[in-house]
Formats: sequence, structure tokens, C-alpha cells
Amino acid sequence: MKVIVIGANGDVGEHVIRKLAEKKLEALAVAANENQVEDLVKLGAAHAIVYDEQKLIPYLQASDAVIYLTGVNPKKHTSKTVMVDHQSISDIIQLAQESGVRRFVMMSAVKAEERETDPSRKIAAKDLPEDMLKAANLVYTVIRIGQLTDNPGSGKITLSEKIHDRDAEISREDAAEVLVESIDKEAIFHSTIEAASGDTPIREALIQF
Repeated sequence: MKVIVIGANGDVGEHVIRKLAEKKLEALAVAANENQVEDLVKLGAAHAIVYDEQKLIPYLQASDAVIYLTGVNPKKHTSKTVMVDHQSISDIIQLAQESGVRRFVMMSAVKAEERETDPSRKIAAKDLPEDMLKAANLVYTVIRIGQLTDNPGSGKITLSEKIHDRDAEISREDAAEVLVESIDKEAIFHSTIEAASGDTPIREALIQF
């Protein structure tokens, strides 16, 4: 299986590349800057390129799945994970559909869904990227993760349609494993799920969801 990782240079992306390599899956790492490419190959990516829509097309056409971690806007020149980047997600969704990619896994945040009257929702439209993905002709999964930590991964999580604790945390390593393990788990196709640290092994939690 070939998997394109959009935002592979981010703080979760490096773990995703490592875990794809461990599972013997071919990863194409898409980064924001040229100076990140070599490091991503060293982490296990079969190929690594700088984000460019036209250059992405042939890779997408040859791929089975997309893992979308962050907006890779070449004008931003940042490796920081950005949870909401409307233009980037819109572009990637369109390219994926045009290229015939079927599977699309997107990382979002537990705080993405807010009340209709919440001022921050009106200002940032935080759930708009999720809405765009759900409306697309793709086999999607949106994974909303808790607050990211640098703790070592435990390999165990809690998975729910809605985690009400906004202080819930998850390590970057475990978040990456959830994303990678989600690719082929039919139980979560066309679903939005929330993940945080817990007591259930990641693979088991995804299969039983």
C-alpha cells in the first residue's frame, strides 16, 4: 500500500513516517520546505517532496490513501502542526478525488466541534475542513485527537464519538499510530472519532469502534 502523508514535517508527521515504515507501507512524505526532505527519507519515507500541487498529482494517482496532518502552505515555512487550514484541505481533497484516491484520513482536534453560538466557531469555522471532507467522494475518517504531549507512546487509547474532557491528552507517538492503524479499519470508515490516552490497545479500539 502507498500512503501520502501531507504535513509529514510536523510534530506528529515524523512519527507517522516511522510507523508506516515499520508496517512496511510505502510512504510519500510531503513537506513544507526543501530542507526537511532529507530528514524525512532518513525516517523511512520511500520518497519525500516539497508541497506543489502539480507535482503531487502523479503521486496521488499511484497512491491508495492520504493521511492529512496539517496544511502545507509553502508561504508559511513552518513545521508546526496547524489543525485548521481551509485552503490546504480544500486543495488536497479536490486533488485526491481527481486522482482517484479513495481513502482519506484527516487529523483534527477534540475542540474542533463547538456550539453553534460559540464565538470562536463563527470566527474560525473550525469544523469547515471536516465538513468539506465529509461532502467529498472519499472513504474518509476524521480523527480528533486530544492535546498533544511529548510523552512516550503507551499504545493504549480511549476512543469515542465525543470526548467531553477538553483537557484530554494523547502523546504524539500514539496519535500517529492511531492515524496509521486507521487506514484499513473498515469499522471507522465514514466516521468522525475522538482519541485520547486510555486503557485499550489502539488496534483493538479501532476494530471494536
